[in-house]
Amino acid sequence: MLNPEVIKFPAPKSQLTYTHHTWDDPKRNVTWQRVIKDHSFNRKVVVLLPDTPIVPNSLSDSFTDDAQHYLVKNLPLAEFCSPNFLQAFRQKGHFHALCCDTRIDVDNTAAMTPDGYLHILVDKFTYQELQLHGTLSSHILRKPQDRYVIKINTNEKTFRPGKSYYERVTSALGHPRLKFNFWVTWKPKNGDICPSSVAKYFHDLGFVVEEQFPDIYKSIASEVAMPRLDKNQTDDGEDLEPEDLLEWIGCQSLGIRLETDPSSMCELVRPKAYDLVSNVNAVHCTGFFTTEYIVSLVGTLRSWLLERSPISVPWLSVTVYGHPDSPVSWGHQEHSYRSNGDNFYTLVLQRDGVHVFKVFGSTQPLRMYPKANNNKHIEKPVNRWSINEKKENHGPRYP
Repeated sequence: MLNPEVIKFPAPKSQLTYTHHTWDDPKRNVTWQRVIKDHSFNRKVVVLLPDTPIVPNSLSDSFTDDAQHYLVKNLPLAEFCSPNFLQAFRQKGHFHALCCDTRIDVDNTAAMTPDGYLHILVDKFTYQELQLHGTLSSHILRKPQDRYVIKINTNEKTFRPGKSYYERVTSALGHPRLKFNFWVTWKPKNGDICPSSVAKYFHDLGFVVEEQFPDIYKSIASEVAMPRLDKNQTDDGEDLEPEDLLEWIGCQSLGIRLETDPSSMCELVRPKAYDLVSNVNAVHCTGFFTTEYIVSLVGTLRSWLLERSPISVPWLSVTVYGHPDSPVSWGHQEHSYRSNGDNFYTLVLQRDGVHVFKVFGSTQPLRMYPKANNNKHIEKPVNRWSINEKKENHGPRYP
């Protein structure tokens, strides 16, 4: 055994927050829509639908409508800074772009968020050649320190043709190492304009463009003990712990049958107060999903929930997983690498409101320091957690 000390390494810290919102509460500064819009790059959506042996057409269409995206191959980053692109797409809609086949720990990568920020993660040699202002990556630190983050705001007044800053940035972004395969989507503000216009734009420039659609997979559990969320319906009058509910949703998403599995883990997750519900359908959608798509899907699911009986469909859930190799996580926060970068959120929909579970990776890196005497590595976590941060997450992993 080369590294027996590995068992002593602390588990990567993560953060779980839980809030409850009524559907239309103007007094709350943070709404469920804002949580969705704060997470730009989403790779997978899992919906749990009780008493649904066959998904109705109205719901099936909501999983696929406006869910297509486009793959643009060998696209230079400089194209996102051209005046024609900024005027036609950035200023007149919500544009998402993400490198689709890069790894944030070893490759140069980039993404563009709908608010016009271009996020670039590059190695040390590329960073020095670009000569653009950036910062050392706060999540991927090694010896030597070789990962740098560059953030460009295309909304700045100085980011215009003829300005020295604009010319310097566009010249640097034409670097040969900054050509990527991008997933792109565009939602125009004008409903009369077709979203596929962005595909035609890049095709007319000579780039290879492919239209892609989400993959959908469904699995059904014949009989499931669904947790009761209202403490008035429980035997002891106590609320269900948020972590327990999130664990239960994760097990159902992964296809773990708590009723038949005799393991000790299932004993812990199995709810004490529950309702037996038949035909719980877990719908897995894998693709490239925008925030507008998620908001629309939640609205459709809410309408469907109101049409169903509270006995057969007590509640339903939507779990959204971020892309594992996106350089951006929540808002403009840098995405941690796989060891603690599984950022996602879960919405539990009820008739009177929605429960929101929001999971973050650690905001501080696990730094690697060489051990001088035997050339081994020891991880020293930088522990600067605030008192407002919650318990460690034990929620569902990426299915």
